[in-house]
Amino acid sequence: MTPEEFRKRVLPEGRRLYALAFRYLNNREEAEDAVQEVMMKLWSERNEKRELSSVAAWCTTVTRNCCIDLLRRRKSLRIGDETVAEGIAAFVADPGKSHDNSEAAHLIRVIISRMKEPGRSAVIMRDVEGYSYEETAEAMGMNVTALRTLMSRARKQVRDEMVRIYGYGTGKDQRTAG
Repeated sequence: MTPEEFRKRVLPEGRRLYALAFRYLNNREEAEDAVQEVMMKLWSERNEKRELSSVAAWCTTVTRNCCIDLLRRRKSLRIGDETVAEGIAAFVADPGKSHDNSEAAHLIRVIISRMKEPGRSAVIMRDVEGYSYEETAEAMGMNVTALRTLMSRARKQVRDEMVRIYGYGTGKDQRTAG
């Protein structure tokens, strides 16, 4: 890939890669650093012989792997206790209040951030970032059927966690039952 091709095909992916990195790392500075590291890696690998059906999938895969490596390095594949406590405290601050979509979205983000790989990556790429099944499967190195199975299990895990911890979807609020 020539420098001009790289400039036209890879650099425009930067904003999308930042959003993906931010979803994984939950930190603006770390996401920016990750994307910079990814761009340097993509630049250094630009001339390697490989079959690229999608430059976007290649960029996504490198970004995903970089973020997972960063998370492993800081030994934090799960969210810290204080952040979980903050999420729960915000949710239960007003038990009489009807819970709006932004609160539910926050809770889902907390649950997703605590999920194990590869379910976490699949949910982030497919449901949060909006990639197609084909793009997600290619980026994760699996076939679409396996991805659909993984997505089904991951979504069930999110639903079960919402019901178990927060009482969502049960018809009654478990926090006020008693």
